[in-house]
Amino acid sequence: MLQTKRIDFASAAPDPASIPQIDFRQCLNKAMELFEASIFTYPDPQGLLSLRQEIVKLFHHQQVFPSAQQVFIFSGAQQALHLLAGMPFPNGKTNILVEQPTYWGMLAALKTQIQTVIGIERTPNGIDWATLERHFQNNMIKFFYTIPRFHNPLGTSYTPEDKQRLAELAKAYDVYIVEDDYLADLETNSKADPIHAYSGASHVIYLRSFSKVMLPGLRLAAAAVPDSFIPLLQWHKHTADLSTSVLSQGVLEIYIKSGMYAHHAKQMKSLYNHRIKHLREISQRFLPKECLYTIQSSGGIFSSIQLPDFIHTEDLVKRLENRGVDVLATDKQFLSSFPKLNLLRLSIIRTDEQDIEEGIRIIAEELERAKHTGSSPKPFFRL
Repeated sequence: MLQTKRIDFASAAPDPASIPQIDFRQCLNKAMELFEASIFTYPDPQGLLSLRQEIVKLFHHQQVFPSAQQVFIFSGAQQALHLLAGMPFPNGKTNILVEQPTYWGMLAALKTQIQTVIGIERTPNGIDWATLERHFQNNMIKFFYTIPRFHNPLGTSYTPEDKQRLAELAKAYDVYIVEDDYLADLETNSKADPIHAYSGASHVIYLRSFSKVMLPGLRLAAAAVPDSFIPLLQWHKHTADLSTSVLSQGVLEIYIKSGMYAHHAKQMKSLYNHRIKHLREISQRFLPKECLYTIQSSGGIFSSIQLPDFIHTEDLVKRLENRGVDVLATDKQFLSSFPKLNLLRLSIIRTDEQDIEEGIRIIAEELERAKHTGSSPKPFFRL
């Protein structure tokens, strides 16, 4: 029988039903009026000054306090990562350190730039500080790419102490941190500041995407950079695309100024927080106790399940797909040279409560089935 209803634990793009399309249309029409003259020119490659001034105010809510001159608008976070991966840094170093696993788009950008990339394991408990410091001290690290808040794919966050320590180590060893704070709008803990807010802000590039709360198709992201980066990044941004779409920038500026952005972000925070809590509850109820899964008690959109060694991930993904459940294997979120964990990433961005419960039940059934039918079974293990 053909499966018609699908449970989407794989997607990272917002559900179209959650996007206020009428509001965006109004902002688009207004942007056409206000920025009509700019549409026929090549504006500042760094971004519209009026939008950068609004971004400064937005960043203040995250305890990030750049000047408008330190803010850059990019054609999506992917462009920012691509440019940062390829350009020289003021510290004169050449190698890049990334968490394992991490966002696949960053790994793709690094691969196309043919950079020397080193991986460091990130577990649900964080990273090994002795290993991190050894890399910072000995391996000519240009920058360390990290997702401290609501990690993709793990879903976990660094503690305030972790962020403070990262900032201090970066400054001590002259290593820059590229802080990907793509889900800052979904934070439920008002005291959870980004790394940039700590004492090492001079060595932190703070990156924000607007794709998870707004329309991904607008292709907009913003970054706050140290003063030493401004001239060089202006040049590299200019050579990449001359300038980011004026129309998209205008829409975002109007959306922020009108208060629509803050209102919509608040709604999305409540919605996704409710879903991730439900995922945690249902997972604890139905998933095998031996199975490792990382779920925050609140906030974010991602969770991960660690499968036992005897389960072939691709086979499990296919069996789940045949039963109408889409999940994502995380093999592309590891460097090819780094030992891979047998992980599935779950996203709640396109699921409701009923989907979550039904989907986790099916995953639990397939895990139990694999446990009894798998060859050369090994015990489940925890990190």
